[in-house]
Amino acid sequence: MFSLGLIVLAFALTGSARLAILTVVDRPLPTNDTDEFYTGVVVETSQKLKVLRLTQPAEARGLRVVLPGDTRLETGDNVRLLGRLRELEPSFKNPHTSSWKWIKRLEGINYELRGKILGITSGTNVIARLRNFFRTRIEGSDAPHTDVIKALTIGDRTSLAREKNELFLRTGTSHVLAISGFNVGIISGFFFFIARWFLRRNERLRLSGRDMKYAAILTIPFPFVFMLIAGAGVSVIRATIMIIVYMFALLLDRGRHVLNTMAVSAIVILLIYPHSPFMPSFQLTFLSLLAIVLCMERAYPRLKSIGLKPATWVLSAVFTTIAATVGTAPIVIYHFYGLNPFSFIHNLVTVPLMGVVATSMSLVGMAVPYGEYLLKLSGYSIDLNIVVLRFLDWGYLFPIVRPSLYEVVLYFALFLALLFIGRKPVSLFALILLVPLLVVQAHRVYENRFHNDFCVNFIDVGAGEATLIEAPGGLRVLIDGGGSYSGDFDSGARVVMPFLLSKKILTLDYVINSHPHGDHIGGLTSIIQNLRVHNFVGSAFLAEYPNLPQLLTLLRERGTNLALWKRGEVHVLGEDNDGLHVSVFHPTPFTSFENLNDASLVFKISYKDHHILFPGDIGMDVEEKLVAASTELNSHVLKVAHHGSGSSSGYPFIRAVRPDVAILSAGGGIKSLPSHDTTDRFRQLSIPLFRTDKQGLVTVCSDGKRLTYTVFQE
Repeated sequence: MFSLGLIVLAFALTGSARLAILTVVDRPLPTNDTDEFYTGVVVETSQKLKVLRLTQPAEARGLRVVLPGDTRLETGDNVRLLGRLRELEPSFKNPHTSSWKWIKRLEGINYELRGKILGITSGTNVIARLRNFFRTRIEGSDAPHTDVIKALTIGDRTSLAREKNELFLRTGTSHVLAISGFNVGIISGFFFFIARWFLRRNERLRLSGRDMKYAAILTIPFPFVFMLIAGAGVSVIRATIMIIVYMFALLLDRGRHVLNTMAVSAIVILLIYPHSPFMPSFQLTFLSLLAIVLCMERAYPRLKSIGLKPATWVLSAVFTTIAATVGTAPIVIYHFYGLNPFSFIHNLVTVPLMGVVATSMSLVGMAVPYGEYLLKLSGYSIDLNIVVLRFLDWGYLFPIVRPSLYEVVLYFALFLALLFIGRKPVSLFALILLVPLLVVQAHRVYENRFHNDFCVNFIDVGAGEATLIEAPGGLRVLIDGGGSYSGDFDSGARVVMPFLLSKKILTLDYVINSHPHGDHIGGLTSIIQNLRVHNFVGSAFLAEYPNLPQLLTLLRERGTNLALWKRGEVHVLGEDNDGLHVSVFHPTPFTSFENLNDASLVFKISYKDHHILFPGDIGMDVEEKLVAASTELNSHVLKVAHHGSGSSSGYPFIRAVRPDVAILSAGGGIKSLPSHDTTDRFRQLSIPLFRTDKQGLVTVCSDGKRLTYTVFQE
C-alpha cells in the first residue's frame, strides 16, 4: 500500500509538471480582430456556461472553447454563431481564490467565444438523440420535480430550481444532484445486483462464486453508457473510471482490497486528467471513500458483534455518513465556506429516497414503455424527500473561516491519529509532534488576527474596487466590495468573502462605500448579509442608490449602524493611540453633481506617520477644487481614482499628493480603463504603479516607521 501511495504521489507531481508545460506550449490563437462565423458542438452545459468543440473554421477545428450565457443549450446541440475568440485570462488573482477561467484552463480550455448565436440544431448522433429522447420522456411524464429527475439521470441541471439547489446545499446532500462517484456508483450497483440476481439462479455459478465475476463484466457497459448520456463531463468520466476499475478488481478477486483499487483508479485518472487533484469533486470523492474505508475497518467488527442484522445495517449507514462528513469537512469548508455537521441525518433520508429509489425508478421509467408511472413515483419520492429536508433544515453553519493547506494537513493528521490512537507509535506521534504543531498554529492564527502592523489589501475584484484594512488590535475595515454594472456575478460572495474568510475574518468593524455605483457597492450586500458588520459608512449621496430601501432594511435587520460622512470631519477608528485617523475631504452635502463619480467620498487614512489617500472615482474637476482649497492631500500611498480613467489623476492632483507608490484597481471588459494617458503620467513622474489586473492582490504594510509593498503575482 505504501508503494502504491508513492506511485500516486509521483503521478500527481508528473501531472503538475505536465500542467506547467501545457500552460506554456499552447495552440496559437486562431482568430483576428473581426467577427467570424463559428460552428461547434456543445460538449458541456450548465445554466450560465457552455463548452463547445468547434468544427468551423478549419484552423480552429477540434478546439474546446467556453461560451458564456444563459441560452438554453443541450449537450450534443450544433450551434452556429458570429463572434470572436479571446484567450481566457484568469481573473481575481488573490490568495485562496480562483476563477472559473483558471479551472477551465486546468481542463485544457484556453479560449472564450463571445458573439451572437445564429442557429441551434439538435444533435444527430446516437447519444444526443438518446439524451433528447430521455429528456422528452421525463418532461412529458407530468411527474413532480422533473428538474431534479433530469439532474439525477441525465446530468441536466440547467432547469434546476434555485430554491431546491440551496436546500440540498444547506442540508449537505447536494452531492446527490451532481453526477459524480455517488450517482455512478448507485447506478452501477443497481445493474450489478440485477445481473447477479439472475446469475445466482444458476446453481453452478452460485456455488463457484463466478456469479460475482460475470456480474461485474456485465455491469461495465452500463456506467460507460450512463457517462455518455450524462454529458461525459470530467467529473462523470472520473467516476466511471473508478467504477470500471472496481469491477475489474471484482473480476480478479480483489474486491476486498478497496484501498489498492482506489490507488489504481487515482493513477488512471491522473494519467488522463493530471489537473484532478486541484478539483473539488476529485478531492471530495477520494477523501470520502478513504474516510469510509478506514473508519468502517475499525468500526464494522464491533457493529457486527451486535448480532442483529437490521441494527448492524442502520448503525453502519450512520457511521458511514458520519465518516464521510468528518473526512471531507475541511475540503467542504474551503470550497463552499459552510458545513452542516448534522448532514449525516439528512443523508440517511436522501440517499435511500433519492439516491436509490428515485434514481432507480427514473432510470427504468424513462427507458421502458408506460414508464411515466415510474417517473411519477420517482417524483413523489423526491417530493417526500424535499418535505423531510425542509423539516430538518437546520444546523447549517455559514460562513466558516477557511482553512489553509497547512491546517488541512494538520486536520487529517489529527483525524488519522485519533483513528489509530490505540497503536503506541501513533500515540507518541500525536503527543510529541502533532499537539505542539496544533498549539503553534493556534498561536500563529492569533498573532495574524491581532498583529501590531497596519496593512492595506487592494483586492483584485476585476472591474471594480475592494480594499481591506487590517489595523492593530484586530480592527478590520472594508472599503467598497466590487461588483458590476451588468450581470448577476456577485463579487462580494464570490471574491471578497472568500478572501476575508481565508484571513479568518467573520467580523468587520467598518464597511465604507465610496459612492453607490454598482462596481463599488454591488458586492457589499452579500458581505452585510453573511458577516457581522458593526458600522456602515457612506455619504449623503447614498440616497442615489436604486436599492437603498432594501439596503436600509438589511442594515436594520443585521443591527448595523449607519453613518454619513461629509467634508471637514475627522474620525478615529479603533483605539485613540494606535487607531486610524480618517480625514474626510469630499463631498459637501447639498451639492449637486452631474456625475455620481464626482460625489465619491475622498478621505485620507493615517496610521502614525503614514498616510493613504482614497479618492473614489472623482474626476479632474473635483481634483482641481481639492488642490485649490489647499487640502492636505499629501500621502505616501495613492489609490488611483476611477480605475485609471483618462479623466482623472491630473498632473496637479498627483503632484499635490506626492505619493511614494500608487495602486490602481482595474479589470478586463472596459477598453478605456485604465487609460494609457493616466499610466504615462505616473511613469513620467517616476511614481511606481501597481495594478490589480496585472499583479493581483497588492498589500501595503506599515509598522509605523517604514512601508513595505507585496504583490500576489509578479
